[in-house]
Amino acid sequence: MSSVLTFTDPDADAAAITSMSRDELTETGPDLLRQSRKNEDRTVLAAAALAERVFHEHLAGRPESGVWGSVIERAERLGRAEVSLQFKVSRSKAGSWVALADLLEKFPLIRAAYLNGELSTNRASIMARAAQRGGDVDTDSDSVDDGAESGMTFEEIVLDYGSRATTDPVLSQQLDAALISMNPDSVIEDRDTITDLVGNVTITPDVAGHSALDAVVPAHYGVFLTTQINALIDERTCRQDPRRVGSLRVIALGEITGVPRARLDCECGQDDCPKRGGGTDSNGSAETPADADDAAAWDDLLPEPIDADAPEVELVEPVVEPDVPDPMNPPTPDEVPVAFGRALVIPGAPVLTVVTDPDGVLVPRLQGYGPIDPDYATTLADVAKTIHYPESVRTAGPLIPQIADRAQAPPADPTGHGGHNVPPPGALTYAPSAKLRAEVLANDVWCRFPFCGMPSHLCDLDHWQPFNHTDPEAGGWTVLGDLIPLYRADHQRKHLAEWVPTLFLDRRVEWRSRRTGQVIVTYPR
Repeated sequence: MSSVLTFTDPDADAAAITSMSRDELTETGPDLLRQSRKNEDRTVLAAAALAERVFHEHLAGRPESGVWGSVIERAERLGRAEVSLQFKVSRSKAGSWVALADLLEKFPLIRAAYLNGELSTNRASIMARAAQRGGDVDTDSDSVDDGAESGMTFEEIVLDYGSRATTDPVLSQQLDAALISMNPDSVIEDRDTITDLVGNVTITPDVAGHSALDAVVPAHYGVFLTTQINALIDERTCRQDPRRVGSLRVIALGEITGVPRARLDCECGQDDCPKRGGGTDSNGSAETPADADDAAAWDDLLPEPIDADAPEVELVEPVVEPDVPDPMNPPTPDEVPVAFGRALVIPGAPVLTVVTDPDGVLVPRLQGYGPIDPDYATTLADVAKTIHYPESVRTAGPLIPQIADRAQAPPADPTGHGGHNVPPPGALTYAPSAKLRAEVLANDVWCRFPFCGMPSHLCDLDHWQPFNHTDPEAGGWTVLGDLIPLYRADHQRKHLAEWVPTLFLDRRVEWRSRRTGQVIVTYPR
């Protein structure tokens, strides 16, 4: 369909695109994206070739004994500067293009997919760097599952992950987890190198009385600051506060770090604001009519679902059971040693939680960050709560990788009963227990809708087969085998039924378009 476009007459092409039907746009869009990627791919190669020409021209005629050190560095800088000048890009981008082109020469499979327009430049860069880091990985080792034991190279494993319906940040985490599982020592070396070479905090003047803060810090520093900032915003502001979330985060950071007179207070202007001392205690725990009104106003913004089997899309909150640890709600500082001193502005906020496998097979995860190497997990033992992966996750194994042509598991129980003949405790209650919620989140780290990278702890837990509120025993049950995390917007899309999911026993989800029959598969973890 893209053949109807001229690519020479912008107005004619814009008019042609505007007049296209939905099906025509669905067909044309991917073709245009692939072509644009092909153009950018060749731009990257051309930039690298130009830089190489300038490099060799600068070194031409120099005696070999002089072609070292600063001379070579100067020649490389001249090459990047010429690319920057001629391609009208920053020198930083010119350097990244040259580095990527050089790196892709080592990985022909990734390079071929990139030049064929299957990968964006950023995705190809993520994959090539991961392949470089895993260059010495032994894919026949005992730590790798059957997919890799079939003789796959690490580059093939990277290519398989890159072909999935994931966002680039999710892909990066998946490749990190694969590399940690196969060669944790190399990851420790990488972490030490980044600490020495890149770790830094820079604060530079910006415009109109502002400064720009840029930092590369250990993962648990970032998780700690993020949780404290979010907790302070939740503690002090209601949903009617007119400011952007970004502005609230700036003030919260100032208060957490002790900036004089930096204090976050709600600016909703309501006399009965629940966050300004009128109806709550210091922890904001009391429930008032204003809370209910705010919640109702917020929910009114959501479109109404049309699935008759699911009369409403509800945010499923965990039911806290006594003596059942909830990984998304770590204990208070009284229960966990925390070595961060006065920066602990909100004492009851989640601090640091590491999920580990007592058998040492699965890669540890720092909640709020992602996969970390076992050595890093050990160093956090004194400042973080440690919990274990649920048995269902440990049984599934590392899942590195799930190859498309492998024998796949069959569909899950179509009744939504998760293979149970008799409903287990809690199965007939709509909201999952804290223990079950934690198990779902451990199995599915992200939203299971294609190309959504929302962390699962920020998602709704959706019943794959709808829960029957009138007759719970007749509908899908609240069990692991019938629950998947979906971001609120994707939860709504699922109930609109344009894309219909099928859950499989290995927790793959196959999304089929009712309109076109197109199938997109997402994978657990």
